[in-house]
Amino acid sequence: MIYVFLGNEINILKEKINDLINKLDIKNIIKYDYDDTEIVDILNEINYIDLFNEKKLIIVNNFTFKGLKDKEETLLLNYIENMNDNALVLKCKDDILDNRKHIIKVLKEKCKVIEIKTMDYKELHEYVTKLFKDNNINVTYKQVQTILNLTDNNVDITLNEVNKILLYLGEDKNLTDEVINKVVSVNNEKEMFKLSNAVMERNTGSMFDSYKIILSSGVDAIVIMDFLAKQFRTLYQVKNLIKNSNEVEISRRLGVNPYIVKKMIGYSDNFKNEEIINILFNLSNIDIDVKVNGLDKNKLLEIFFMNV
Repeated sequence: MIYVFLGNEINILKEKINDLINKLDIKNIIKYDYDDTEIVDILNEINYIDLFNEKKLIIVNNFTFKGLKDKEETLLLNYIENMNDNALVLKCKDDILDNRKHIIKVLKEKCKVIEIKTMDYKELHEYVTKLFKDNNINVTYKQVQTILNLTDNNVDITLNEVNKILLYLGEDKNLTDEVINKVVSVNNEKEMFKLSNAVMERNTGSMFDSYKIILSSGVDAIVIMDFLAKQFRTLYQVKNLIKNSNEVEISRRLGVNPYIVKKMIGYSDNFKNEEIINILFNLSNIDIDVKVNGLDKNKLLEIFFMNV
């Protein structure tokens, strides 16, 4: 059977595929990236029978129907008509499927197409509630509301925090407000993103405002430096990928939330490539000066803010 997953909610996508893996109970999992692999190689693998006749689940990242050549389309159609017991998962980076194409019509008729849509507040609230109940944890409407407020209704961040809560509780099924406030650390994360936005906008006043708030909450300056370096690396990647790819493709390739990609595209004109490289170089030097030379990390970071 072929399973096609459409959508750019990364954590939901991972969860759906993990659910499928558990449901099919296939241990032999093989992964490909369609950017580096021909369709004929994927189909040869799925048709190959090993000595033990073990079922296989093949996952293909960055798949697209838009770029299929006629020969590739024919090969895929032939397999759809003669599918074996192995499972093929296509993580499709296309925004939508073109229903006018013959292969899409056959695909929807004989395979499974799972579309993962972006959830609104109500849907996310219901989804989080179900996650807790599936783990036999009683949760109130207000508690879920608190979690969503702390995570700014961001799907990926929310699910990360819910998983942290589940890990923290372990066998304990008693979810309290105290546990939520203790485990959900997104207040800091939200402020970190505010700081990152201020740096990207070169707004010195906002930089220092956010920086003081973050420090007062107990976050170390080294953590802040690492976070900023990660943001600038993402900016550099997005700035260069956007020349030949769309937001969804970049999100899938980098494994980051589409919202972050959108923000980085907005900041991409604020910095030349050389400036981003210099900033990353400066952050690396600050890290060395702190860890090796023992210089004051807070003062070095403040100087960095003034020179961005």
